[in-house]
Amino acid sequence: MKAEVTVLIPTYNAGNYLQEAMETVFKQTYEEWKIILIDDASNDDSIDLVSHYLKDSRVFYIWNERNIGQSKSMNIGLEAVTTPYVVQLDADDWFYPYTIEVLLAEALKQPEYVGLISGNINSLFMDSNGNITESVIKKNRSFHDKYDFLKSNLSQWPRFYRTSALRDVGGWPTDDPFEGRYMEDKRVLMRLIEKYHFHWIDAPLYIHRRHEHNQTNLLDIYKEITEWNVRDALKRWGDEFDPVFVTDNGWLKVDYLKPKATRIG
Repeated sequence: MKAEVTVLIPTYNAGNYLQEAMETVFKQTYEEWKIILIDDASNDDSIDLVSHYLKDSRVFYIWNERNIGQSKSMNIGLEAVTTPYVVQLDADDWFYPYTIEVLLAEALKQPEYVGLISGNINSLFMDSNGNITESVIKKNRSFHDKYDFLKSNLSQWPRFYRTSALRDVGGWPTDDPFEGRYMEDKRVLMRLIEKYHFHWIDAPLYIHRRHEHNQTNLLDIYKEITEWNVRDALKRWGDEFDPVFVTDNGWLKVDYLKPKATRIG
């Protein structure tokens, strides 16, 4: 059977998390997947821990000579994709055993203008010893248009892309002040929804681990890139609105969009 789905896994010093993430791909009910593992110049033992997985013919390993950040690494991986669909798995997250099978079955029913399939996310909150202290399932939803998505302050989980759509928008953008190192999900989604629809499955399909090493703990950086990304999108979409932001538990969010004054004369 021909593979239909590639799992892109960007990784940097992920330690044992990477082994656990890859294990959830190998345990999928759908087995005709490919993995592209992009190692962004790791200097820990994480790659040694998954060396047995790299021997599988379905796994393609890419090593960056220097650390270039997540978006640039993902774009390198995208160049190597040969399947019609691609799904991202962060090195410290998991798939449910049925994730790829459910996503692919739904994707095959969708028209070409649907560029992304997603579901719901189960966030596991971990203490410093790696123990789960809380488990929360966060529901996604459908969106009427690009402005509805922008105002939702949501990402998408998992991000199961139509490969042609992802390439059509240029892959993951790197034109922000951090060159794509942070919030790569919202950056590419804001580009994708300009031209394509998102389709949501009301089922938990992705497991995200919240721990002390998460990049998203860098709240000041994420505030800056959030505001930059929103203003950049609005300007690109016609510059008709100014965003009004609020801070919620340290996170910057769009409260509403204020129409810009119309010049007369």
